[in-house]
Amino acid sequence: MQEPEDYAHQVYNQTLSTLEDRFARDDFNLAAIEAEYEALTVYQGHGMDGRNLFKDAEIEGQIDAYQIFLHRIKPDSPAV
Repeated sequence: MQEPEDYAHQVYNQTLSTLEDRFARDDFNLAAIEAEYEALTVYQGHGMDGRNLFKDAEIEGQIDAYQIFLHRIKPDSPAV
């Protein structure tokens, strides 16, 4: 069975790839990406007791990918 840490890394790679694909499109919308990131961080803070390790890993992987992506396209954004 896959470990949560491995799953987080897999989700990170998939999410980062998706964000990079979106960035390459003509209809790229930075405000939408930032709003999605904000929603993920809020979601991460809610309902922690009811989640299993894989859901936590999924959210962590997504947030990490958004942070790296935003830092790459907005170097002045805070690195977390």
